Formats: sequence, C-alpha cells, structure tokens
Amino acid sequence: MKQGLVLAFLVLSCLSLVPLQGKVYRGSIDFIELTEPPLRYSDINAVWEMLKEEVGAPGDFPPPPLVLDWEVPHKARMGFQYPTVNYPQYPLMVSIAPRTIDTWHHELVTYGVGHELLHYLFLLRDNGFDLEKRTFDEASPHHCNREFMRISRLIADRIWDMYHSTEHRSVMYDEVTKSCFNQPGQ
Repeated sequence: MKQGLVLAFLVLSCLSLVPLQGKVYRGSIDFIELTEPPLRYSDINAVWEMLKEEVGAPGDFPPPPLVLDWEVPHKARMGFQYPTVNYPQYPLMVSIAPRTIDTWHHELVTYGVGHELLHYLFLLRDNGFDLEKRTFDEASPHHCNREFMRISRLIADRIWDMYHSTEHRSVMYDEVTKSCFNQPGQ
C-alpha cells in the first residue's frame, strides 16, 4: 500500500471524488477505496505561492480543487476547466488523468499542475479574482502570451531549485514552447 494511506472516496460524478469518514459497505457498493496519489503537495504549494505572487493574486487566494479525472482526453495529461456561459455545468477545477501520475516523473507532474494553476490564476485575474461568479468570461489565449510563457519557465526554474534535474528542466522548458506551437488558442 503506497505510503500506508488508504482513503475512501464516494464517487459523486465522473469528475469528482469526495473523501468519506468511516463509510462501510452496507449490502451494496457505493464507494471505492483509493490509495492517496503520490503527489508532492509541498512542491505544488511552493509553486502555488510563487504563482500567486507573480500574477498579483491576493495572498489568501484559494487554489482550485485538484481532481483525479478518468475522463481527461487520451492525448491530454491534465487540464483546467471552468464554467462559462456556454458550459455553465463545468466545475472550476484542475483535472488530472490518473495515467499521468503513473507515467510521469513527480517533477513533471508538479510542473503540469503548476501550468494548470497558472491558467486558473490568469482566468481569475481577468475576472477580478471573483470566485462568487457562476460563470466566467472566456479566457483569452494563454499559451503564447509572453507573461504566461515567462511564468511557466519560472515554474520550471522553481522545480529545478528543489531537485536540480537539468534533464527535467529542459523537458519543462520544451513544454512551454510546444504548448504555444501546438495549442496557441488555449
């Protein structure tokens, strides 16, 4: 069992998992036990604090939920989603494909989460950091935005400061360029 921790989660929809306290099977299966994913939360929080400062978010501004999501498209590793006028049912969250955690090195997972958190902060900055809104104005494209690209490289540098892996830092820098080239409209 990974790290000796097992959490029970109630599957509320295909997109969200909610921890349960002391849930017990009672004649039917209505929850699934999951091992806590091996995310390095201290690393993600360090990146989060840096991002808030770089983007100018309030110091106590909360991050979005991070959700294991089996519905992330096969070619994607994770993604940021939010409710819009056209899609008000979308939750505000970062979806992480479980296969990403299984196949990516922890430094690259942290970078990917940081990238999605940066999308979140740019969107919320464009919407006055107003989390009370039911829907958000469509985001202007971020991937080729010079500020977004600069801060994305800072994420790679922050992770390099923690682990000193030049190889992984190079992969993260490449992701900045590939995101602009392959998905300029995002």
